[in-house]
Amino acid sequence: MRLVFFNTLVTNEINELECRRVSVQERKQAMKKLEQQELWAQRKLSMYASVTDIIPNMEDQSKISGHIVDRNKRVVQKFEFDPAKISSFDTCNGLWNMINSP
Repeated sequence: MRLVFFNTLVTNEINELECRRVSVQERKQAMKKLEQQELWAQRKLSMYASVTDIIPNMEDQSKISGHIVDRNKRVVQKFEFDPAKISSFDTCNGLWNMINSP
């Protein structure tokens, strides 16, 4: 009887440890996936900045802001739009006008 009780305790402990191991493995995989997604987002943002010369400010989500970099003229121009006051179309046109201005 005592041996059966001990075996049950050991079996329960092993099962609990296995559940913990699986949980830790799942968290590791989730963290790795998040890191890969973050790296992909950084590369995508870098490509976007290289193509458009726009470096967005991702800190303040309440407004659309950032910098336009003209490497040839060595000029950095700051921009900021309030999405509550201006439409997406006007924001886009404003950015293109700033990029294309002499």
